[in-house]
Amino acid sequence: MTIIYLLGLATASLLIVLWVEFVPSLPSGRAARYLRESDQPADPELPGWRKWLSWLDRPTARWAPGSILRRTKADLYFAQLAGKWRGWDEVQFTSLRVALALGALVVGLLLYDELIPSVIGALLGWQVPVVLLGGVARRVRRRFQAQLPEFIQLVAAQMAAGVSLEEALRRTAQMDSLAAQWMRHVLQMSQGRVIFTQLQKEAQASNMPDLIGLAVQLEFVRLGTAQQELMAQMANRIAAEYTAGAEQRAERVGAELVIPMVIFYFLPFIAVILALIGWPILATL
Repeated sequence: MTIIYLLGLATASLLIVLWVEFVPSLPSGRAARYLRESDQPADPELPGWRKWLSWLDRPTARWAPGSILRRTKADLYFAQLAGKWRGWDEVQFTSLRVALALGALVVGLLLYDELIPSVIGALLGWQVPVVLLGGVARRVRRRFQAQLPEFIQLVAAQMAAGVSLEEALRRTAQMDSLAAQWMRHVLQMSQGRVIFTQLQKEAQASNMPDLIGLAVQLEFVRLGTAQQELMAQMANRIAAEYTAGAEQRAERVGAELVIPMVIFYFLPFIAVILALIGWPILATL
């Protein structure tokens, strides 16, 4: 039975390779922007196992759902801001998930000769990388959102002293914070040009509504006449929104902890009590 499964898997892989290599396709739809060019040279700095993994990039780019690629791209954006998963893009990361899933499936078939444990192992191989990446990205997002209001208030304070908006952003970017580090990245990517176009591009890449809204509002401030007043109002509004959101999250914590407390504390406590009381009774019967 294992041989049948492995032959089927090998046949499917061969058909996929033949389809990718010899059947042309034109990019279309939303997922087209995630399609990597097939004639791009491989990165010479990739380690050996990454070069082997790159064989999966083309079929992954062609057939991976756009929603998975978008979510992976946003998570990688913030993970790389914290220095994690450097050099990875959304297609390579999805290829890693595919490789781990296929590897776990083949190993499971060889070791257990059963389909169900192999499929479970494949699901674990598919999910483990995204769990690791998602944990890092979630922590970085929370730090970034917590530091963003203070960063905007410092920019507003610089502008209140008579500094232009662009210069205020450059000065505030020298601070030691995650939001300042992100702004330094924006300034570096702008390469001496007007930074607001790059600011909007980076905000779109992050897929964070707070950053997208910030980029749009900064553009309005730049084009406005009373820039200092507009920036002060925006800083106060962002701080108030963050405070309100933090209060709402604090209120939800109590309700969210009810089920874990019941499962991990109350039910084991009841089980121990019943075991201590019921075991002597059952022993006397």
